[in-house]
Amino acid sequence: MNASSTVTGGLRVAHIAKYKASAVGKLCAHYNRWQGIDNPNVSRENIDKSRTHLNYTLGVYEKDGKRFIGKVRGSASWATVKGRIDAVNARAKAEGKRATRKDAVVMADMVVTLPPNVPPEDAYKFFWNSYQYIADRVGRGNLMGGYVHMDETTPHMHVPFTPILDGRFNYKKMCDRKFYQTFHKGLGDRLEQKMGYRPEVELSEETRAQRVYTSRTKDIDKVRGAVDRAIVEPAQQEADRIVAAAREEAAALLNDAEARKAELVTEIADKEGDLAELDSQLEDVKLDIEDEQDRLECLRQRADGVARDVAELRPIAAEVRGWEAAGKAERGAILDNIVVKCDGLASRIRAGVAGMRIKVEELRSRISRPLEYLMRREQPRQQSFNDVLRDAQRAADAWNRDHAAPQRTYRGRAR
Repeated sequence: MNASSTVTGGLRVAHIAKYKASAVGKLCAHYNRWQGIDNPNVSRENIDKSRTHLNYTLGVYEKDGKRFIGKVRGSASWATVKGRIDAVNARAKAEGKRATRKDAVVMADMVVTLPPNVPPEDAYKFFWNSYQYIADRVGRGNLMGGYVHMDETTPHMHVPFTPILDGRFNYKKMCDRKFYQTFHKGLGDRLEQKMGYRPEVELSEETRAQRVYTSRTKDIDKVRGAVDRAIVEPAQQEADRIVAAAREEAAALLNDAEARKAELVTEIADKEGDLAELDSQLEDVKLDIEDEQDRLECLRQRADGVARDVAELRPIAAEVRGWEAAGKAERGAILDNIVVKCDGLASRIRAGVAGMRIKVEELRSRISRPLEYLMRREQPRQQSFNDVLRDAQRAADAWNRDHAAPQRTYRGRAR
């Protein structure tokens, strides 16, 4: 069997299969097993040898110049089909057409099963009328006999035929869609007319609907499978590839972001270190400014003191010049007046020096901590605080000597 096809449209008791030339011999042996059960080409499965003798063959025979259908002896064989192939090829050659292809469908087999509602005594009538109906549908000249098998599980009849139409083997055109759709209804109508009741050759509406539903469901499943293979699976694979690429890209971006974050943290730490250094330098500058401000304040105070001293020395200088020009009687009074003024000036100078010392001590106390920080730096100041104090002390002593009031001698003169 090279290919098969099942009759649709409510099939229950009949189905049809198509065959190429290579399968004809074995099928003919199956049809004719009543001639010998030990034929090696006959399948022994599901065969009850005790009932094989009940098998029979229906065919067309002639009597009194007329053709009839009934039980006949003999059987079809490969020679039957081969003779018809040769006849078709001879006609094709005469008409200048192509010969039959080697892979052409040269035989079809219609299997008609006895329905459950047909009693055994009506079996022959059922198969005889079914054979008549098939002969009308495919042409009596194409029939190869009707082989009724009573030795299998369900009685049935094989009706092989050659699908020759318009002088050519053309199974597709002979058994087209319309043939399938109308076969069982036509068979049921014929049997009902001949037998007086309608054998169950068609499916009930409920069973037919279930068959159609099952068939459509299988078709849908096949379509879904094809769609999955053709569209869904490639789309899923492409989606998986895109997701994997996106994840890889996201991981790379995350790594770059982490690396950049680490760089920024390092840069921020460096900037914070620079800011701390700048703050330290700024603090140093502030301390330097405060020192300079203190020094300027001291100088300003000293300048104010010197200005006051100069203002007080001017009258004394005038007294001295008057003393030089005066006579002896007047010089004593002038000298006493000069001494009084000098004593007052010396008191103020000593008070100023004491105030300066207090200021210096306050300054020393205020800047002692910054000075300790500055002395810890890598480049200490060239002059220490003690040196500054000593210099200030020397300057104050020198100033005191230069501005000391003249003292009276035993002679009443200044020394």
